[in-house]
Amino acid sequence: FDSQFSDANDVVTELSTLLTGGRLGVQNKQIVIEAYISKLPDKEAGMRVAQQLIISSPEFQSSNTVVKNGQPRLPLPDPQPKGVPYKAVVYIMLTGGADSFNMLVPMRCSTYYDYIRIRRGVEQRTNSLLKLDATDSNQTCSFYGLHSKLKTAEQLYNSRDLLFFANAGVLTKPTDKHSYAKDTLSRLFAHNHMQREIQHLDPHLVDARTGVLGRMSDALTREGLKVHRFNIHDRAEGLEGNYRPDPFIVDASGIPLFNENPSTTDMLENIK
Repeated sequence: FDSQFSDANDVVTELSTLLTGGRLGVQNKQIVIEAYISKLPDKEAGMRVAQQLIISSPEFQSSNTVVKNGQPRLPLPDPQPKGVPYKAVVYIMLTGGADSFNMLVPMRCSTYYDYIRIRRGVEQRTNSLLKLDATDSNQTCSFYGLHSKLKTAEQLYNSRDLLFFANAGVLTKPTDKHSYAKDTLSRLFAHNHMQREIQHLDPHLVDARTGVLGRMSDALTREGLKVHRFNIHDRAEGLEGNYRPDPFIVDASGIPLFNENPSTTDMLENIK
């Protein structure tokens, strides 16, 4: 933003009108004017520090008239634990393509021979796989083979900390390659659409705007539990629900600092 005015008071008055509706208090306005003047003759640097100071002020952060009482604001006490058990669901969205039948391979059952026949030339052989015992899981196969690169997943499975949901998808009914277009609402062969589908898990479009984690959050909220949703990097459709608060988005590098690049080192001490 480049003001048409040259006088410091006029420049800050214009910024106050634009950013606070003219509510910038006398004391804070004087602080901004002095900071602006200190950067002259570099008007661009002056405008930068003036804008940073104003958006750091109470007048910018609220919509009422700020009246100072001269007393320092007391720090908020740290929240105390309530002794209620805490649980978290962590959803890791791997948006790349995964060849699931080369990640988890059926073994010691007739399905393995179907796998060998269909995957001929690219199949995983049993001697290269990490064997997972599924004899107590009421599955078609008594053993499954895990890709040799997934040793951590093998350890988690053997310690009963990891489960596989095999053959889970978003078809609305059994179909084949000749009739899928009329049998299902899901677009099965578009990578971006399948990424959305796996976050929604609502192939019948019962509540189309929500995601699977958002509906879980809604159900817990209806039970009277306090639930919060957090997402890293960007808004995730899987977290969309019908109840507030909305998901809190955290940057991939953590919670961003307020005013990471201040124009003066004592900026937060000056404007209050």
